Amino acid sequence: MKAVRLVKFGSPRDALRLEDLEDPRPGKGEVLVKIEAAGVCGRDLVVRKGAFPHVKPPVIPGHEGVGKVEDVGPGVERDLVGQRVFLAPALYDGTCDYCRRGFENLCRNAQYLGEHRDGTYSEYVVVPSNFVFPFHGIDPREAVLATDVVPTAIAAVRRVDVDGKKVLVVGGGGTGLYLAQVARLRGGDVYISTRSTEKAKAYSSLGIGIYQEGMKDFDVVFDTVGSPTLESSIRLAKRNGVVVLIGNVTGERAVLSPALIILRQIAVLGHMAYKPWDVYEGLDLLRRGLLKPIYTEYKLHEAIKAHEDMEAGRVLGRAVLTP
Repeated sequence: MKAVRLVKFGSPRDALRLEDLEDPRPGKGEVLVKIEAAGVCGRDLVVRKGAFPHVKPPVIPGHEGVGKVEDVGPGVERDLVGQRVFLAPALYDGTCDYCRRGFENLCRNAQYLGEHRDGTYSEYVVVPSNFVFPFHGIDPREAVLATDVVPTAIAAVRRVDVDGKKVLVVGGGGTGLYLAQVARLRGGDVYISTRSTEKAKAYSSLGIGIYQEGMKDFDVVFDTVGSPTLESSIRLAKRNGVVVLIGNVTGERAVLSPALIILRQIAVLGHMAYKPWDVYEGLDLLRRGLLKPIYTEYKLHEAIKAHEDMEAGRVLGRAVLTP
């Protein structure tokens, strides 16, 4: 099979390599999925740079995927074969204290596709059968949006009350776009920051306001960038406001004064991923046209270009790889 592997940490051209590999075979309790669409997440860029110690090259990146079940291993019902499924990006154990309390997104022993095991930048991937979920009625290139970026936005917006509130989304990438759409759907007066004229035009057409220099006193600020923008995000929140940190695209540490948080009584929340059922809510919103699916399509062999374009801010919406 064709696959893009992370062979070492570094720039896209140094770290990623298109290779011909042996087709994987499903073992006991596993399924073989032929990938129809794979999302490129900002986390993939951080992984490629070597920010996560648990990632050991060579490994196939990618934790967002949609495809059809082509084969199953022993112990798996064969009626799954031929069904279109989305993949859970993280394989949680279901037994740790967080999983038992319903916080699977915080599982102590989660195994991430594209990090702990081979992921979705490939023609085929093997995963445990209980981590694939059938769906229908939506194009795979749109459905893959609901495997991570859309449900993450749904879960993050659920953490705070945005109805009737002045909301700012910092970062006009794929995560920011869907956060803004979901927050607006939930009743927020939403603005998004972007330096791209093309993105500003696209986002304005969705009814999303464009942040202008001098704006301040936001009730809620969603920061999708992380360390480079965290201090300014806190300054942009009103007194007694909320900042939700949902991304750290550079993987670097942030430096800020605690007084910014203390004296203005700002609540800073970290948000991690989503619950499995949030994917189905995302699929439903996309299917009903309540969210606009905006993505930039690349072929699998163009994964390096997708990473370069994301780092340069040239991707409109989500980057999606197709065979």
